[in-house]
Amino acid sequence: MTDIPRHRLGEVERKVLTLHSLHTLGECGNLQLISFMVENDIMNYFDLQTALGDLRDAGQAARTPVEADYLYQITPAGEEALRMFLPRAPASLMQRVDAAAPSFRQRFHREREMPARIVHDEGNEYHVNMQIVEQRMPLMSIDVSLPTAELAARFRDRWVGAAQDIYEYIIGRLAGEGDKQ
Repeated sequence: MTDIPRHRLGEVERKVLTLHSLHTLGECGNLQLISFMVENDIMNYFDLQTALGDLRDAGQAARTPVEADYLYQITPAGEEALRMFLPRAPASLMQRVDAAAPSFRQRFHREREMPARIVHDEGNEYHVNMQIVEQRMPLMSIDVSLPTAELAARFRDRWVGAAQDIYEYIIGRLAGEGDKQ
């Protein structure tokens, strides 16, 4: 049996949903915004990228380059457009954005404060770069070379939960705390 095709959003609806998502989520990365839209079945990748490009061109969204991504935020012109066109967006999708946003905001905040990424060099090594960032300034950066993709993924995935303890341990050891007198 074939799935019944979903209603395709119009251009204005896509832009309003994107603006509302940026307004509700706050500043977020392009990859984060893609995750939010796709995981909550709000909009597909291509429609989102088209809407973001149009909103940027109109001065209603701004983007700032960051390592391997862009951070997007709504501008004052975008806030004004959102107020004017809010009734044009499907209420069910607006409610979905509002319901999902709080948990995604927390997740995005943690990802910005404790990013971890894997880089595969041309050989057989995988590098996991893990950071602790505060106000866009790195406090600590660790690069670990590992032999397998699976091990690298495990390090990356566990970083957020372990970062604070690792940071405190390193700072304590380097400060001489716990040294025998």
